[in-house]
Amino acid sequence: MGYHPFLPTAVARVNVLCVPAGPITPDRFQEFLKSLQNAAIVQRRVVDSSPSSEGNGCIFYDVSANQQRGRPHLFPFETNTRCQVLLGLIDGDRVANGVASDEVSATLDSIRTRFEEQLPSSPGLVVRRLIYCGPEPSSPVGHGILSMPTADVENAARTIMTTISRQLLDGIDLILSDFEDQPISMVPGASSQTPRRSGTTPIPGERNSTPVSAKSPSPMPASNGSEQQSDTSKGRFNVIQGMFWLQRGSWTEAMSYLAEGAVIAQSGHDHLWHAKALEHLLICMLLLSWSELSFTVPQVCRSLPNRSGAFQAEVAPKSGDSLKILAQLLPPLVETVLELYAKVANLDLGGSLQDILRECRVRLVNILIYVKRAGGVLNKQGLNQIVTGDSAVPENPVQTNGEPVAISKAGLANILIETLQEAQSSRNPSHPTSILVAVAASLSMLGLDRKHAFYIKQLMQQFVPKLIEARKIGASEAGIHPAAGLPPLNTALLGILPEMMVGTRAMLNLAAGAYGVPMPPVHRPALRISADLNDIHVRLKMWAIEHSSGDAMLKLEMLRTCVTVCEALPDVPAGLHFTSSILRGAKQIVTMPKYPTDAVPLVSAEEQIRLLDSIKRAVLAASRLGADGCRAEYWDDFLVRDIQVFEQGTFAKLIAHKPSDLAIRGSGLVETVRDPFIYNPFSKDKTVAAAPVLVAGELAMFAVLLQNPLEVEIEIEEMSLLSEGCEFTPSHHSIVLGPFSTQMFTLSGTPTGSGDLQIIGCRATVRNCYEQDFLTFHDDWKLPVIPKQNAIGRPRSRREQANENEGSMLLANFPLSLPGATPLKLQVIGSQPRLVAKSNSLGDPAIMLLEGERRVFDLTVVNESQVVAADFVLVTTEDSVTARLQEALTNKDLSPAEAFEIQNQLTVHLAVDIIDQRDKNSSKTLEPGQSIAYKVTIFGRAGLVSAAVQANYAHLGAPSSEVKGTFYTRQIRFPISVTVNGCVEIPRCNIFPIHGDFSWGSGSTTDKSGEVYDHDPGRIPGVPMLSNWLKSQPDASQYCMLSLDLRNVWPQPLHIELQAAKWRSESDTDDQLWKDAYSVTETLQPGHVSRVILLVPRLFIQHPHAPIPNLETQKQFVVTASKLSPEAEAASRESFWYREELLKCLRGTWREEGSTRHGEIDLRKGVRLSPRMVDALKVNHVEIEFAVKPHEKIRVMGGDGDTGVRKIGKSHFVVQTEVFATLSATIYNHSQESLRLLLRLQPALRHQPHNIALDLTKRFIWTGVLQRALYPAIEPGGICVAELGIIALADGEYEINASVEEISRRRTQSTVASSEVPGATLERRIWHARSPCLIDAVGPEVSHLKTSED
Repeated sequence: MGYHPFLPTAVARVNVLCVPAGPITPDRFQEFLKSLQNAAIVQRRVVDSSPSSEGNGCIFYDVSANQQRGRPHLFPFETNTRCQVLLGLIDGDRVANGVASDEVSATLDSIRTRFEEQLPSSPGLVVRRLIYCGPEPSSPVGHGILSMPTADVENAARTIMTTISRQLLDGIDLILSDFEDQPISMVPGASSQTPRRSGTTPIPGERNSTPVSAKSPSPMPASNGSEQQSDTSKGRFNVIQGMFWLQRGSWTEAMSYLAEGAVIAQSGHDHLWHAKALEHLLICMLLLSWSELSFTVPQVCRSLPNRSGAFQAEVAPKSGDSLKILAQLLPPLVETVLELYAKVANLDLGGSLQDILRECRVRLVNILIYVKRAGGVLNKQGLNQIVTGDSAVPENPVQTNGEPVAISKAGLANILIETLQEAQSSRNPSHPTSILVAVAASLSMLGLDRKHAFYIKQLMQQFVPKLIEARKIGASEAGIHPAAGLPPLNTALLGILPEMMVGTRAMLNLAAGAYGVPMPPVHRPALRISADLNDIHVRLKMWAIEHSSGDAMLKLEMLRTCVTVCEALPDVPAGLHFTSSILRGAKQIVTMPKYPTDAVPLVSAEEQIRLLDSIKRAVLAASRLGADGCRAEYWDDFLVRDIQVFEQGTFAKLIAHKPSDLAIRGSGLVETVRDPFIYNPFSKDKTVAAAPVLVAGELAMFAVLLQNPLEVEIEIEEMSLLSEGCEFTPSHHSIVLGPFSTQMFTLSGTPTGSGDLQIIGCRATVRNCYEQDFLTFHDDWKLPVIPKQNAIGRPRSRREQANENEGSMLLANFPLSLPGATPLKLQVIGSQPRLVAKSNSLGDPAIMLLEGERRVFDLTVVNESQVVAADFVLVTTEDSVTARLQEALTNKDLSPAEAFEIQNQLTVHLAVDIIDQRDKNSSKTLEPGQSIAYKVTIFGRAGLVSAAVQANYAHLGAPSSEVKGTFYTRQIRFPISVTVNGCVEIPRCNIFPIHGDFSWGSGSTTDKSGEVYDHDPGRIPGVPMLSNWLKSQPDASQYCMLSLDLRNVWPQPLHIELQAAKWRSESDTDDQLWKDAYSVTETLQPGHVSRVILLVPRLFIQHPHAPIPNLETQKQFVVTASKLSPEAEAASRESFWYREELLKCLRGTWREEGSTRHGEIDLRKGVRLSPRMVDALKVNHVEIEFAVKPHEKIRVMGGDGDTGVRKIGKSHFVVQTEVFATLSATIYNHSQESLRLLLRLQPALRHQPHNIALDLTKRFIWTGVLQRALYPAIEPGGICVAELGIIALADGEYEINASVEEISRRRTQSTVASSEVPGATLERRIWHARSPCLIDAVGPEVSHLKTSED
């Protein structure tokens, strides 16, 4: 860094300049320079081991690679402003690389010659040496060249510095001998002077003497002898001698010379040299106190002008009073020196001297600033920082005792500001700038941030034009146009450039930090900037700090100034870095809201365009300026706001299932789910909200929401998805993002492996920016209101300031709730097959059907995958009728009969049926390229408008029993559009009982009817023939008549056929049952209604009041929610069961004439039973039949075999009067219970009122009782006959009614569970005879006449 005139101990340091000697790379040069800097402090006792060196201190070297050339050089008033030691560094690797020893020596001689001629000698140059750096040379490097081998570079560097120190001592002695007894002007070097002597640096041996200054100008003016012997010159010589002895480490001797010179200058009113001596005496005492060496305070320091106070004559360092005395002496001594310099400043002694004095004032103030920043006390730690010039404060400072020093912060700041104002009148254009830098740094150490920021801004404003001017001068010297920029540097001095860049960037960061803009370090050129959540949080905190307090526009203005400085240097990476910081800091919001907002950036759209254009020009010029690959950092870390996977189409949608769902599938390759009440997990599409699923090897589409907080378009040259987890190959896209908006874009990618996958964000390359990874931040984030915290008035170290400028200290103490990244979590499963469904027989998937008609077509499922087999295939159907019925089942107000009717339509009358046409023993895996054939049947159902066959398939990779976790299936659909038109309707139905006499005939009639009609019983055209057919059947009483009205609603004639089967027995098959069924055929014209009569068997149901079942397998019965009474509930159940049994005996078909259309008639829609119809249809549990026969022992007199009783109907008899007859009542028990019954017989006159009908005293008599208990109990299926002797006394028409009643009802578990109606009481049951026994009583004559007529 060269000579630093503002360090407190700058006057005690030896200025060392290192220059390249011979070919050397910048990296090697910096490496050797660093080694010498590490050995820059040499103990005085190591250099000179004589007893006189005991008690001396150290020699401090300022080893650097550059010097400030424009600075004034007033030697010997300023002994170290120019280099005192000149070292040439030789790279041994470059010199001895593949070269013989003779050639190495010749090369070194050539380097020595050029080195001696490289820089002209100047006053104060004491030592000039070459140093051979590198591996140990194979041959001697020659006389006058020092060697620093890399094997032990630390010890070698210390040895070299010790050798140079010895030569320095000898050289200083020669310089002092030149000034001895010579007149010394008040301002040496201010005018041209003739040298009297030449100084050389003695090196022992022949050819070892390198002349330091063959014609060096002497600072001593030509004067007469009286002037040479003046006391003033002697005093000035003593001061010069003390200054050199201070630099050579002899601090005690230096104090003696300086004190003597100060006394002479004080007595002679030589204020300049008096102040110079006092300043160096202060430095001597500070160094001695730091080294804990004893010293005596000179009398000249104890008796300061205009100061009062007594000091001890001698100070013992171990007594602890040295710091106390020095603490008391420090402020007045500094004040005295400043006053003396101020007296000289008023004299016209040349502008160069005034510049030097202003540097001295800042240097003296810095001594007090170091004490002030240490807490206002002088202690060992503070002395160490003053001596070393280290501005860093330890992270954990050790609290040591110290002496307080009375220092005013405001007074120090005023002195600095006054000095800065005076520096504006300097003739040296660089002097005000250097003073401004020093003042700004000192104010920063004092903790005066506002003043520091103000002067930093002034410094930046002065820095830019000076850089531009220097650039123009350099361009003119290089012979190029200034606007063309600097060419790439490839000389040996390239190594200096990084150091310069580090310094300028540190200054720029300091300037930005002073205005409250913490700046992270400049990124090195890289191929990609990875996404680090911690770095994003750091940058977000910096943005929050920047916008939470202060004037944001003022901060942006400072950043603009930094960009201008970088463009003037030119420093392309730093310029791009600060430009990105401007764009980042201009945002007023971090995350763009979903609603419109007026929080536009703080800079105008025109300036945003200009900044982007400057980024473009800087990137284009980067290669010409030696910064290849340098680009800008994108300014918005929240570019990606959301990523969602697109909902895939029906073909590609994945449906999640549990392993238990596989229980619905059988062992075959393909099964169909036929029970609509079993929950079918494959019937509906389901989406998985927790983790969407992708399939390996298939392209997936993603919706990406991007935001642009600027008012200009952002061109993204390449963008792709960023993932973690299993392998994923993203596709690359280019995007133009609109200004100040959030936009949705579509990106794609293909997972190539299976497992867990996270889409964490996107990787984007914005034009002129680095390729950068962006995480996804879905949630909105706003800057919270943060209460302002007052700063503590404590001086901060340079490290603290640097950390604050970079944001590390502010970030640690800044409370902020930071947003978290929200990755999209996905699951990738293995490759899946691709199945398609097609039909060859059904060209157009649209069908028109008549109600009851069916259509059959083929359906083929093909696996189009080339490598993946489908080991799970499940075929199901869905249609509009089923959906409507299932929706109707959700109605909780349905009665059990209504619910059963809907369930029956769902289970029995399917709208779509599928049959697999493959062999059951075929493979269970559908291999690639193979297919499965199906036979699909569509039934014409009212309300059917659409249907679909869907196949769920997957590649499980294991048997169903071994699937443990969630598995996924896909579904293909084959939709069919259906139109169903009506054809046959049943608007009305009725059931009539058949009268007993209608179906009863005599024996001759029965025989004839059997001969005529037995062969074709189902085609009887009229009622008389029906009666004849019934009379020919022995079980004709077990039938009833069903009347149906049929309407043709189709515009074509329909041929109708209805069949009624007999009562099913266990031995009857379906074919035999319907072969013997009663059939009726009819042709219905369009729009006409025809009534048909069917004979249906009377039905017996064991438990007509049993609960109505539920066809759902999960429920056995439906608990009715109706409010019906028990009687109404019993009637409803009875009607339900008899209707179901009746429908089992009926079937009907239709056929369109002139075409092949045919179908079935839906009788369930038209057949509804009322209680009257149920009575006509049912067979009671107990039935009673009557028979009358004559008494066996009594015969009618005069009759030709006539017994006096003749049967003329099923229960109709003609009985002679006064003839004994027996009435038999046969009771049939059709139930499955043993019945104990009470029989009641009630004879009465027919066609008479009730009171007259029962008056039978003189007309009809009987033997026995009319009410009796039947004993024993009638077993299930048993018969009991009860007889009653009767005799008609008078002609007339009589009837005998009969009823049976349970004597006692036994409650059994089966009776309660299956036959009882909820809420009904258990009462005794009564059964009545369906028809009474009719008796016509006639006299013998009438009876004989009727017999003749018959």
